Amino acid sequence: MISPLFALIPNHPGIFISIIEDESFECIDQLVKYTTSIEATLHVKSLSDKKYLECLHVEEFRFEQNRYNNHAIQYDFIFVCANMENRSDTLDIANKLYRVLKNAGHVFILSKKESTCKLTQVLEESNFVALNTIDLNSQFDVVSAKKMHGWMRV
Repeated sequence: MISPLFALIPNHPGIFISIIEDESFECIDQLVKYTTSIEATLHVKSLSDKKYLECLHVEEFRFEQNRYNNHAIQYDFIFVCANMENRSDTLDIANKLYRVLKNAGHVFILSKKESTCKLTQVLEESNFVALNTIDLNSQFDVVSAKKMHGWMRV
């Protein structure tokens, strides 16, 4: 489902990528293959009790937790493949995502089409720039945003 986005990731080693995934999506297999091919580091943040390959760095995750990274790692790319439509704390989530991205890092959030406009506004409030909407299929969009250095703290 998210493989068209891989063209936006540079093909060189040393990239840190994170995926936040729940039971609604099956994005991890495609991302594992791609990150292995470019020798990137992948951290999986699981919102469910799904079983993942043992070779993956998987962490139990909740949107409510204070920090979204461990050991001060900042990510070049974050994929959010989780149902966020009915959440009331999307601004808080966006702020936390902003903090764990490297400067010029990208976030890609899967969004149901009816929620895309609201999600885009929330990302703008969190100081993300270069917001784009990518039409993924008849049900989902991908909202892409970028963190730029020198911008406001959240």
